[in-house]
Amino acid sequence: MILGARPGQAQTRNVMDTLAADGRFSRFIDIITQAGVTDQLRSTASVTVFAPVNQAFDVVNARMTELTSQGSGNINQNSTDPLRLRALIAYHIVAGSMPSSGLLNDRRFKTVNGAELLVANDGSKIAVSNPAPEQQTGSFGAGGLNVQAPALVVGPDIIANNGIIHAISQVLFP
Repeated sequence: MILGARPGQAQTRNVMDTLAADGRFSRFIDIITQAGVTDQLRSTASVTVFAPVNQAFDVVNARMTELTSQGSGNINQNSTDPLRLRALIAYHIVAGSMPSSGLLNDRRFKTVNGAELLVANDGSKIAVSNPAPEQQTGSFGAGGLNVQAPALVVGPDIIANNGIIHAISQVLFP
């Protein structure tokens, strides 16, 4: 479902506002807000966002609680960890607009956080994964603990005036 735009009609909302208008992404929006990167998704820079749907956060609830309730070396250990939250959000973003039709075969894309995503398309589904969790430069330093099954794109492209959103079934960890 393309929100706010009919075929042939230009979308007037940016990526952030388009995500916020779609109830499937409220938990992702919460993390984006805590990380302080809402302006990045409202900018005119063209981006592709692999956005986890709300149910994706149920599977990783303990990991997300850790990120949203502990600081990284902060005096107040009950605060969020903004550095790791920004790294997490940036791992879901690739520069430039890439519609599903451009995600053919197996391709690696450099994310905004500097690490890579592997996008595989077998003709019937599009899967997104961390191709080398133990080697990622923008990782959480977990040494392979970020290995997980690929996230699946779970719907059509969602068009915004500054990019494209692909709803995915899982949270991606760098």
